[in-house]
Amino acid sequence: MKISKQWLEDFVDLKKVSPALLMEKITMHTVEIEEIINQAEALDHIVVGEITALKDHPDAHSLRLCDVSVGKETLPVVCGGSNLREGMKVAMGMVGAKVRWHGEGELIELKKTNIRGEASLGMICAAEEIGLGNMFKKKDEKEILDMTELTEAQPGTPLAEAFGMDSVVLDVDNKSMTHRPDLWGHYGLARDTAAIFNLELTPYDPPEITPGNAEKMTVDVKEPALCPRYMGVIVDGVEIAPSPDWLKKKLASVGVNPINNIVDITNYVMLELGQPMHAFDASTIADNHIIVRHAKHGETIVTLGGDEYELTKDMLVIADTKRAVAIAGIKGGDDSGVKETSTKIIFEAANFDATSVRRASTSIGLRTDASSRFEKSLDPYTVGLAMRKAIALTLELCPNATVVSNIADVSHVSLHQGPIELDLEYMRSRMGVMVEVSYVVDVLARLGFGVEKKDEATLSVTVPTWRATKDVSIQEDLIEEVARMYGYNNIPVELPRASITPAAVDPLRALTKQVKELLAYEHGYTEVYNYSFTAPEWLEMLGLDPRKNIELDNPIAKDRPLLRRSLLPNMLLNLEANAHRYEAIRLFEVGRTYVTEKKGEYADTKEKDRLPLQDTWLGMVYAEKDIATPFFSASEAVRMLASRLGFEVALEQETPDMSMMHPGRYATIVVGDTPIGYIGELHPQTAEKIGIPYRTAMVHIHLNNLLEGMTEKNAYMPLAQYPSVDRDIAVVVDTDVVDADVRATIRGIDSQIESVTLFDVYAGEHIDEGKKSLAYHIVYRNTKKTLTAEEADALQGKVLAALQKTFGAEIRT
Repeated sequence: MKISKQWLEDFVDLKKVSPALLMEKITMHTVEIEEIINQAEALDHIVVGEITALKDHPDAHSLRLCDVSVGKETLPVVCGGSNLREGMKVAMGMVGAKVRWHGEGELIELKKTNIRGEASLGMICAAEEIGLGNMFKKKDEKEILDMTELTEAQPGTPLAEAFGMDSVVLDVDNKSMTHRPDLWGHYGLARDTAAIFNLELTPYDPPEITPGNAEKMTVDVKEPALCPRYMGVIVDGVEIAPSPDWLKKKLASVGVNPINNIVDITNYVMLELGQPMHAFDASTIADNHIIVRHAKHGETIVTLGGDEYELTKDMLVIADTKRAVAIAGIKGGDDSGVKETSTKIIFEAANFDATSVRRASTSIGLRTDASSRFEKSLDPYTVGLAMRKAIALTLELCPNATVVSNIADVSHVSLHQGPIELDLEYMRSRMGVMVEVSYVVDVLARLGFGVEKKDEATLSVTVPTWRATKDVSIQEDLIEEVARMYGYNNIPVELPRASITPAAVDPLRALTKQVKELLAYEHGYTEVYNYSFTAPEWLEMLGLDPRKNIELDNPIAKDRPLLRRSLLPNMLLNLEANAHRYEAIRLFEVGRTYVTEKKGEYADTKEKDRLPLQDTWLGMVYAEKDIATPFFSASEAVRMLASRLGFEVALEQETPDMSMMHPGRYATIVVGDTPIGYIGELHPQTAEKIGIPYRTAMVHIHLNNLLEGMTEKNAYMPLAQYPSVDRDIAVVVDTDVVDADVRATIRGIDSQIESVTLFDVYAGEHIDEGKKSLAYHIVYRNTKKTLTAEEADALQGKVLAALQKTFGAEIRT
């Protein structure tokens, strides 16, 4: 945003304050100033010129020879402008001026030159060549700036003076004041500047409006929550004409192109007060009746400039009894705008809900100076000041104009202005500086706050309206006001006085990291990251009920409106997308799921604040071509993972409650007596339905429950004093024999059996039908001596005998 120093001086005396000091102080205390622009320097050696003679170039059909009067002399200039004519006022770049050729590249200093044999002592400039492209739009590439209607200045007048662009302009970083709606106009920044320099601020007090009774102005606000205040006044006897030079120069100084007196007045008020305004041609507003309502379904509007927009029912519009005439807070309609023939005007000044304007602006892709201000939650009481100023300027610029209507003012304003109690000791502890009570009172008063001393330690502070719209509401906001005016650069730098202790390790985070490293580095699994959203159609294909999932009100992806209850459905999507490219796929994911329906699974007991339970799970998917029983490979990965983490798991065969799981290959994973998840194979029918060609094993482990089990079970175990003896054994058993039962039987044979690990499952050639082969790695260890080979062989024999007796097992040869 551009702020003119000269404009600020209308309200606070800054003549003794240099631009550099002004920039420094405002940056340190209020908002960041990116640069100081001295407009006169940028337009140095550029003057108003007038073409007195014009003829074709003898050797170039696209060039013209111009005689340009620059006051005391007439200079020859060769120019290729498409709109040249005698008597035309132009921006004449004299020798020594710096311009950008066609508005591009680096600045070039103009010199005397010959073009195709003809002398050219300067340059007739296009707007973009002298940095005015944003103010003056051209119709074609070769059009130069026509100033005939833009200025009454005589030839030879410096262009900066003619356009009133001899100001010192502060370029304000908008991002640094998004929370300060009061700073989006010159008067608001002047108020803060006066407080910074402790200077007197001129009160903003335009003349009161004297209402008329010739016509009746009515306003009907259908959505008071979205339009807290709306004012409308009819002025007749208006003559649309160019604005006087002082007004043109004010606008030009901050980069706004003058249009006509009425439009310029609305822009002037917005730039001065930060309050957008609009002017309607009263002859286009049916019955002088304004309605503030939601748009109708399919309603369209053509805005100023000729662009058409389709509106939705959640957008606020300004309408008469027949159609929408403006998009509230964004832009007016083309057919209801001020025209050269307009004589009767309806001035609008209003306050709109910031969120509503922002949402509508984003939805239709239209951002304007008005919308950028309304998005910040403007002060509704500025509406009246803006209307008074606009009417006063209109009556000044149009001598025959009169207010012919009542002042229609519909207000539903409700602001929380406090009082806020400011604890002085708390403030000092937060600032780290001992500030006197008198200083705090003085600073807040200069900023417009009402301050009363409640007792020696507390102030009672009333917030001014321009700071009460989502800006200052708690004592920390007041502390910020005192601190910024004191100067953050004046607060001594001190090291923190708190003791420095190592950050506590989050057990779940540590477990998650360990699980990821083990699966990726030791088991060859690939980690995937999926969104937390899922599609109802995909859940139905898997035989899951999507109604159990939480549905989002405003999903990021329209085709995935549900929050996931399990990691596995989206992981099966990953598998389906890659199964035809790889012969073996091992995937894992660690992430949160979102569940609400079970008692006690809410993050908060208050109904309105309830959030879904968000626990962390581990999902694993394993599929490999020509592997008939991936279940056992996946279960072995789970056991190895458990072993590396320092605990044991058991698999308890159960019947799954999900139709997508194989009924004969499903088990609950248990640590001690606590179930922590499940493992199973994807049902072949489900696999065929979703296009997965391999048998697929899946694991889902509740890491929160696992962590609790580990916390209870973890204990120090000393390193073994004596070596172990390892043996392998492969036995053939019936296919319905469960691995967990076999391992439990082996472990129960002798206390010298330290561990039993399943490392192979086979069914096929050389194995009878109805049978399968299970191969185990057994570790024997005696805690008091070294086992001999003969003792280990004897233990191995006891194992085989027990398996033969219990399961009818046969040694596989």
